[in-house]
Amino acid sequence: MGERHGWLFEPTFNRSIKIRQADPRITSDAGALLLREVDHRLGLTADLAAELFDPRDPVRIRYTQTELLRQHLYGLALGYAHQDDADMLAHDVGMKLAVWDRPGKQVLKERLASQPSDWRLVNRLSSKPQRRAINEALPAWVGRHQLAAGHGRKVVRGTLDIDPFPIELHGSQQGGAWHGHYNRKMYYPIVASFSAEGDYDGSRLGEGFVHAVLRRGNCGGAEGAVRFVKESIRKARPLATHLDSRIDAGLVEGPVLDTFDDDGVNFVGRIKNNARLDKLAEPYLGRLPGRPTKDGDEFAIELGQYRAASWTRSYRLVLVIVDLPDPKTGLRQLFPHYFFLVTNWQAERRSAWGLVEHYRKRGTFEDRLGEFNSVIGSGLPAETFEANETSLLLKLLAFNLAGMIRGELEDASGNGWDLRRVQQTVLKAGARVAEHSQRIFVDVAKAAGVLWGRLLERVQRWWHDEAWGRDAAGRIRGPRRRAWVPPPSHAHLCLVLRE
Repeated sequence: MGERHGWLFEPTFNRSIKIRQADPRITSDAGALLLREVDHRLGLTADLAAELFDPRDPVRIRYTQTELLRQHLYGLALGYAHQDDADMLAHDVGMKLAVWDRPGKQVLKERLASQPSDWRLVNRLSSKPQRRAINEALPAWVGRHQLAAGHGRKVVRGTLDIDPFPIELHGSQQGGAWHGHYNRKMYYPIVASFSAEGDYDGSRLGEGFVHAVLRRGNCGGAEGAVRFVKESIRKARPLATHLDSRIDAGLVEGPVLDTFDDDGVNFVGRIKNNARLDKLAEPYLGRLPGRPTKDGDEFAIELGQYRAASWTRSYRLVLVIVDLPDPKTGLRQLFPHYFFLVTNWQAERRSAWGLVEHYRKRGTFEDRLGEFNSVIGSGLPAETFEANETSLLLKLLAFNLAGMIRGELEDASGNGWDLRRVQQTVLKAGARVAEHSQRIFVDVAKAAGVLWGRLLERVQRWWHDEAWGRDAAGRIRGPRRRAWVPPPSHAHLCLVLRE
């Protein structure tokens, strides 16, 4: 075969095929350029970096805060969840073209930051003011995409979904603890997500996480929920003319419900069964005489006002009865399944069954949490609790950024796209980079190019605010010529894989 040709091997099933090592101008992550285009049009990372303090000496730094943020966020959006992946992405030509803030062809000869630089970035952003700025960027990014896709208009009705979820841990992270319900060692963060009309499968533009707080692994579901709800409402209110919320049973406590009610936000939540509620449901659980219907029955019943012993005021209570046959056997259970919803919606504004349909739409939000854990947010490996909260917030920002592309694709095609499919078919696209004269040509794989074309047609029609991506003097925050700082002597200029 001959090592002088640079071949890796010659397949025995077809000796006309020769496998060679990839040219350094070939990338499998060309979608980083799509992420940069969306990012640049909305001025996301540039404006966030301007809000963050950078204590480093500007004369000696090689990578600006903006470039480091881009590399971190784009890598997460592409599915690179491990810190060591930064060493490989530092030499990827697609990432280099997307991340560098330098004009011209010099970006092809540069390298990006290594894993230690990325690690120092996360620790540098772990102070309380820095974390607050990143947290404030969550609703700001959702709002910018909403305005851009909506031609400068926010949505009329928006829904805030709030829920805690587990992030499993495998080390000795500060604040990690064993949780008896989930039967694992974990963190137990609480997050809030915004969606237009409360439907993640309807109008998909301008949705995403707007607030998050990392909590220790053994905390209660509603611990700190009152303050969290107030902050979530403050952040989400500018995104919609009318705002409502949906919560799970773990957050249905008197002070939490009163917070929504006092702020004028309609809510609906599932309430845990108890002896008193079961007694209220008893008269409605009997089946009518005669042969039951083939398709089963589902209905909602108004039970009037209800006040638990620990509540300060009463709220409307709805009984939901689900009496459906088993999809495999066609037989019904001995007793119908039932649950309760509690709300401050007036009956004339939203009927009992309307509440059920509205609440069921939060199932997609729960799918989003599972998607976040499996595609972007697996694990928080930093040493300190504050650094892990910073990592969580950055992962949520990356999820929102990738979600903008997902939303545009869904609206363009009319079909649903899960985030892993977006990564595999759109973002992780193969491309070859070539130089000609003073230009850089990126030849994208044709299969991905079709989807890119449909996506970019929509992006190019976005509404734009002139203040996005500009500094106080009105100058665009973009590529500028600056003094070249050589990489440190220990840095590898080509990819080196560690054993």
